[in-house]
Amino acid sequence: MRLSSSACFAVIAALLAGCADLAEGVSPSATQGKAEAAAAGEQAESPNKEMAEGVDAKARARQLRPVIERHAHENAIPVGLANAVIRIESNYNARIVHAGNYGLMQIKLATARSLGFAGSPAALLDPDTNLHFGLKYLGGAYQQADGDVCRTVMKYQSGHLAFRMSAANRIYCQRVKSLMAS
Repeated sequence: MRLSSSACFAVIAALLAGCADLAEGVSPSATQGKAEAAAAGEQAESPNKEMAEGVDAKARARQLRPVIERHAHENAIPVGLANAVIRIESNYNARIVHAGNYGLMQIKLATARSLGFAGSPAALLDPDTNLHFGLKYLGGAYQQADGDVCRTVMKYQSGHLAFRMSAANRIYCQRVKSLMAS
């Protein structure tokens, strides 16, 4: 089977996009999985569990508010943007680990290391440490995107080298904007 030059270009671009994600320490499958789950509107196991998790998340958000605000201000990020990303990534659960992503910001160890982190993966479960490196990474994305929310979260989700919005990035952006507006 012979591919047209435009089809070859599309395949090469897709492969390069995946390589950029890996270079930035971002797992494409992890970020796409989160966005696909969001797009599918996955339901909680039961209404009672969903309500309990919502109450717990609100309590955790209140408890974390001062440290989130401090790190957001240190990195020149709107607090609403920081909160929206944290809500999507972990629902304010500092102990969550998924597919090599740690804590509140679901940051990868390699990404944290690229920002100066020298501790163990378990140390990324400390809220202050996680927010320091996670919001530093988000701040870099925000600066590169000139404050554009969608481009910021694209670079946060897919790596700072990302330049084209994927379907997963568009879904993530809509969720962030919705949370920032509420």
